[in-house]
Amino acid sequence: MLLSAALAVRLIFAVAIGTLGLLALLVALLYRFRPALALYSALSLAICFHLARSLVRIPVPDGATDPLARLDGAFALLIPVFALGVLFALVKGRARPARNAALLFFGTGSLLLGALADVALARQIVVFRSSVPLLGVGFLVFSLVLLLVLADDDRRILLRASTDPLTGLANRAAFLERARVEVQRAERTGRSLAVVLLDIDRFKAVNDRFGHPAGDKVLIGAARAIARTVRGIDLAARWGGEEFAVLLVEADESTAGGAVERIREAVSALGPPRVAVSVTLSAGIAVHHGLFERGTVEGLLRRADEALYEAKGKGRNRAEFEKALAAPPASPADVKLR
Repeated sequence: MLLSAALAVRLIFAVAIGTLGLLALLVALLYRFRPALALYSALSLAICFHLARSLVRIPVPDGATDPLARLDGAFALLIPVFALGVLFALVKGRARPARNAALLFFGTGSLLLGALADVALARQIVVFRSSVPLLGVGFLVFSLVLLLVLADDDRRILLRASTDPLTGLANRAAFLERARVEVQRAERTGRSLAVVLLDIDRFKAVNDRFGHPAGDKVLIGAARAIARTVRGIDLAARWGGEEFAVLLVEADESTAGGAVERIREAVSALGPPRVAVSVTLSAGIAVHHGLFERGTVEGLLRRADEALYEAKGKGRNRAEFEKALAAPPASPADVKLR
């Protein structure tokens, strides 16, 4: 016998909510009972039980009391109480970004209205009947909104952990992590990569003469110019103070030299009125040949820093390669003969 359309829809909602409840419980266990997810899993299981009770009626003898009726009533009461608690917390301003607070307010309001409508229908307080369990609809809306908010919060946390707050570039930790991955890849594939350290010339004089707000504008302007110039596969980071680091993937000496000159030209275009003074960069370049050598990120950075120091010593506003690149890298034939 085919199910009626109304019962089929109710069954679909019950299965969907049951799946969400089990997934929420699993996530809560994996997150070691993080409070928000633990509450969500408890809420989802309560709603699953309540909707299952509305679909399946256990026959009881005349005059007997359904043993699960009180538990069902408690669950039905806890759902709007939970929703009201979340709404109260949102009104008190405990949610972090305003956009996420608005989303949670909408989702929790849907859950509250669905719960109240479900209770009203069960007790015949309203005159109409619905073929769709309104609590299920409200919970699905709430669940989707909650997942969006959690994903956005995780993205923001990751962004704060890997980004320099002033310039918006990657921070030192993010640069080191990516650089280690690229060095390992270069040694597997035999391709080259370059590490560049860049330093704003006479930056202390800018701070001393115009103040730190002006110095911050110089840093932000230089960072934007660097970010616009590097390729999508490369990585630019603020190394610290007025220093920047750039990772040039699959770059040999010629590619690295051209990229650094384009960066220096882009930064040199900065000047009044955007920033207080004209800006120049000194750069040190170290190239890692994955086919011929084994190395570490720390070693590459040390070589690039030595090259930067040499560029500073030669008058600034210039780029220097590491001294090892004064002679061309050995060819495969030369390596075999040694």
